[in-house]
Amino acid sequence: MKPDVAMERKKIDPDNFCYYPFMQLLLQPTGVVSPCCWNQEITLGKVPESDLSEIWNGPRIRELRREFLEGNPKMCESQIRNIRCHLWSGRDYSHRLSLDEVQKGGPKRLDVRLNGKCNLQCVMCDVWKQPNGLYEQSDFWNKGPTEIFPSLLELDVLGGEPFVQSDTFRLIDEVSAVNPGCTWAFVTNGNYKFSDPIVRRLDKIKIRWMQVSLDSLREETYRKIRLGGDLQKAIRTLDGILAYQKEREKIGRGFRVLITMCVQKLNWAEVGEFVGYAKKCGIELVLQFAFQPDTVSLLSLSNDELVPVEKYFSSLSGEFGEQILHAVLQPVRDRLGA
Repeated sequence: MKPDVAMERKKIDPDNFCYYPFMQLLLQPTGVVSPCCWNQEITLGKVPESDLSEIWNGPRIRELRREFLEGNPKMCESQIRNIRCHLWSGRDYSHRLSLDEVQKGGPKRLDVRLNGKCNLQCVMCDVWKQPNGLYEQSDFWNKGPTEIFPSLLELDVLGGEPFVQSDTFRLIDEVSAVNPGCTWAFVTNGNYKFSDPIVRRLDKIKIRWMQVSLDSLREETYRKIRLGGDLQKAIRTLDGILAYQKEREKIGRGFRVLITMCVQKLNWAEVGEFVGYAKKCGIELVLQFAFQPDTVSLLSLSNDELVPVEKYFSSLSGEFGEQILHAVLQPVRDRLGA
């Protein structure tokens, strides 16, 4: 007999349980569907070879769900240790989820990278090399308005660069038409003008947060990481988003604004400067770690080269707190066996 959901909940280890496999999918420009943006190494299926409905309850995602239900999450072991991403995995919606290996309804959440189109060529990213238009050949747009979009609680638009892609605005129009309660988040590089046409589209939806990826506050470093980018343009866009946030707050429709730094060889010595800037400006900060590619990752350094990196990050954790530095400090410590 299939165990009762309430009984399954009693077995959950809250320190290691992730709700994402029970509520979401990540759609990538290559057609590969993964569990989430934190674990893109797992392929659950691929469109247009398979429909999203088939992937949603396919053998690979059922295996992942089983691991969490049985308290043995091997596929996400590294992410749980280094990123702790499971700790913010839709816990606000946990009471609305069925923690079953086979889900009766569709996804409650989507991370979408529908196209690789981007206005930059960042050294730690290959999305800008990826194709465009694959989801036109899948069931995404045809079945979306009736079978996918109405049940969504959250939708995160990740890029390439979402605000230079027409599909972003199409998605806003189509989802808001059938599901105005869905909440949205956007990851953007800020290298465009935050213009009135963009604002008019955003006015139609509920926004949870907007994240501007900067990676450096130094012009020279920024240009080396974000090829083709203009730091001052990104800062102006950030200022525009912050002004828009304040306007929406006045009418009770505020959202969070974050800046991120993907820590790698080129910028690791600037982490303290970046954290200090975020604190001074009162902007939320997310530090990320570049595990790949080897050409940029700190993990490609020798242990002797990593020792001063670890000491520097440890000193910052003493100043700013362990939690904010964990995502970049833990992988270095693991490598050093510290």
